[in-house]
Amino acid sequence: MKADTRLRILLGCLLLGIYLLFYSPHIDSADGQAMLAVTAATLRHGTPDIGATAALDALLPLQMSRMGAFGVDGALYAKKGVTPSLALAPLVLLADALPWLDTRATAMLFNPLVTTLTALLLYTLARWLAFRPWTAFITALLYGLATTALVYVKTLFGEPLAALLLLGAVLGAYQARTTGANSEPAAAHPDRWLVLSGVCLGLLLGVNLVYAMAAPVVFMYLFGILPARPRSGMTLRRVAAFALPILGALALLGLYNWARFGSPTSSGYHFEAGEGFTQPVLVGLYGLTISPYRGLFWYSPVLLLALPGWLRLHRRAARLAWLALALAALQLLAFAAWWSWHGGIVWGPRFLLPALPLLALMLAPLVEAAFTRRALALVIGAFAALSAGIQVLGAAYNILHFTGYLYTHYYTGDVSALVAALADDVLTHPGLSAILGHLALAVSGWPLELTWTANGLDWLHLLAAGGLMAVGVGVYFVGARGHASRILLVMPLLAAFIASNIVAARQANPTTRALETALQPPGTVVAASTLLGDTLLDLDGRWRTFSTNAPTAPDDPLAAPLWDYARRQGSRLWLLTWFPPADAANWQARELWLAAAFITERQAASHRALLFDLNPARPDQAGGQHFDTIRLETYGVSRAADGLKVTLVWAANETPAADYTWFVHVLDAAGNILAQQDRAPLGGYAPTSGWTAGETITDRLAFVGDFPPATRLRLGWLNPATGSRLPAFTADGTPLPDGFALLDAD
Repeated sequence: MKADTRLRILLGCLLLGIYLLFYSPHIDSADGQAMLAVTAATLRHGTPDIGATAALDALLPLQMSRMGAFGVDGALYAKKGVTPSLALAPLVLLADALPWLDTRATAMLFNPLVTTLTALLLYTLARWLAFRPWTAFITALLYGLATTALVYVKTLFGEPLAALLLLGAVLGAYQARTTGANSEPAAAHPDRWLVLSGVCLGLLLGVNLVYAMAAPVVFMYLFGILPARPRSGMTLRRVAAFALPILGALALLGLYNWARFGSPTSSGYHFEAGEGFTQPVLVGLYGLTISPYRGLFWYSPVLLLALPGWLRLHRRAARLAWLALALAALQLLAFAAWWSWHGGIVWGPRFLLPALPLLALMLAPLVEAAFTRRALALVIGAFAALSAGIQVLGAAYNILHFTGYLYTHYYTGDVSALVAALADDVLTHPGLSAILGHLALAVSGWPLELTWTANGLDWLHLLAAGGLMAVGVGVYFVGARGHASRILLVMPLLAAFIASNIVAARQANPTTRALETALQPPGTVVAASTLLGDTLLDLDGRWRTFSTNAPTAPDDPLAAPLWDYARRQGSRLWLLTWFPPADAANWQARELWLAAAFITERQAASHRALLFDLNPARPDQAGGQHFDTIRLETYGVSRAADGLKVTLVWAANETPAADYTWFVHVLDAAGNILAQQDRAPLGGYAPTSGWTAGETITDRLAFVGDFPPATRLRLGWLNPATGSRLPAFTADGTPLPDGFALLDAD
């Protein structure tokens, strides 16, 4: 087996195995929740909304921090680019196909896989630049373990994917230019590499439109006026091969925005609220490069060596060196002006992560030279060890701890400050760096916050990650003996699949299982609670899920339109609520009791789960039966494919003396009870002691089941204080035996 193949296998298995050790099943960012919500809703319901995570989005205090914006159809859509959501689709499909996998736990494998692929791509580019195999291997390891890329494998941000795509665009452009420059006119054109570069740039636009700035730079590299050879290779065919994927991506994004927001230029960003490129560029430049708060060279000091490394790279491949530098500089300049240049509650300069593979490539010439210069090897080793240690600190503890400390002691609330809502000292004071904060946690003996240590040592998790690394080592050494069977090539892929499955399956969420058991039969789910977090994402396509914060007002600008949209999505709706029955503040439950047919109530994940049918029966039949002072004015019964719907319109001859409850029994031809409901009018929202003479109250109910012909309804009223039935009479005053009235259900 070739050395390159063996080293690629070793690199992939080592990195993915290490990443599985730092894997987290929890989505700790609004960005990640929105990305996954789009994927799940699109695959399962055909609409890319983020209703499932709307409650968490509503908790963000600033509108410009929120992920969602309402579209023309009333759905809540994400402002984040669609490419990461599309790329997540295979993992969501896998989770839906394999019963032992939860959606969120499986989706959190995304960035470990993406970052591993990025390192493999970096290895490939380094080899194409004629660096020796071990140079390429070490360079890729430096990117994967000694930069903030390691910490971001625990997240579901889109920047790791942007890093892969930007590197892919550069790799395709390099190969296209190299092949094109060396090809004779009659030779085959390297269009596939141009297409690859264009596709990567087009997909980058779907991560963030700011990457439109990269296309002209890559174009100039490919077809610039200073070619490496006398002919530039610029032909209409080659330009089209590069440009058409980018233009096609722009057109598709325009259609996507038009379908959601009614305009191809509306993406959901809250520019009217202050979101945009509003930060002084110099502040962002300082903050993203040398500030102790988020400076690149603080969090990845090994990249200081990229500066002299670039000079050596320039001697080897001048145009590529300039391309890498230009793209990295554009990444820095663009996000230095962004209102939240710091990237939110994250580790290090999140927005510079897409440029890290290009910066790591600049280390390759120094790594190559270090094979013959011991002093240089020691310098690189020291910087690499320091950088890797910083990443381990970042990955071993949750950044929320240190962020909480900053907000406790340095919060100002001024979102236009150098660091949004925090004192200016946070930007410049070395003692307020998260690196020192996490170091303090480690020195104090704070328990590691790693998945395999959460409930004691998870040996199976460790075995899965370690086994994958062992497979890589084994294939490397066995392949060195000349064995190149397909088994050796397939084994790492199979090991990666098994290890990832084991790690994700260990994180099965009992709350998800409890919800799936309780919410039967499936239907639309509205969780009026933030206590469930993003658990609704784990429910499969049988449930259409939405969440709203609670308590809210009926005219809440976020909850009200989402509530209206959710009720249009199906005929049955589960309301998950922590309110007690008939609570006046629970306006969503009240609206359902007033307009929908109640089916059942269950306990689900510490919430009350109430199921309603949104298409109740019409009260089109005359009643007339009396129960003490309460009269059945009209009623309606209709059969559904899997049940029975009943509507009862009550009227009071005079105000009842107490709070009474009614019961409805579904009987077969022999008089056996097949189903029943017993409750206060309107679920307690209309106690009978508050009725006035002549007032009508409509109760709607539904029963799920297969009811035979000749089914009848038996109804009556009870005084809960005494347990006795109210006396019942026909419309003409004839007493009804046992306080029952019988209605034909057919």
